[in-house]
Amino acid sequence: MFAFVAYLVLLIYGLFLSPYFGRTQGNVHGVNLIPFAEIKRFYKGPESLANRLFWLNIVGNIVVFIPLGFFVAMLTRKRLYGALAMAVVYIASLCAELLQYVFNVGSFDIDDVILNTIGGLIGVLLSIPLKKKAPAKGRRTGKKK
Repeated sequence: MFAFVAYLVLLIYGLFLSPYFGRTQGNVHGVNLIPFAEIKRFYKGPESLANRLFWLNIVGNIVVFIPLGFFVAMLTRKRLYGALAMAVVYIASLCAELLQYVFNVGSFDIDDVILNTIGGLIGVLLSIPLKKKAPAKGRRTGKKK
């Protein structure tokens, strides 16, 4: 649980406060509602892999939400933990984009929501083997007390 809280603190800092990621007020911030427009702008083929902005924008948006999908899936006891985790990731990403725009510390970019959701999906998929190994609370494990 401590790791999850620490991750959330770092996520909030990166999304709303970090000057390294351009989270300063006063910059011109826009709106992109066209899916894959920014992804296409940053990915121009294999040569894009040498571009720092490609890694920050495309890969970074995926990687930063992998832990959210993983932690929510692991902390959820319900049968449909994957669907619930994906809903939480999607809503969190959408809210983050809206808040970045409202507080003028970032743009609203539908591509970021798509990439963040992909990251959350990877996190959920990484949780599956661990969820299958761990006995559900309340389920008998065959061990006598």
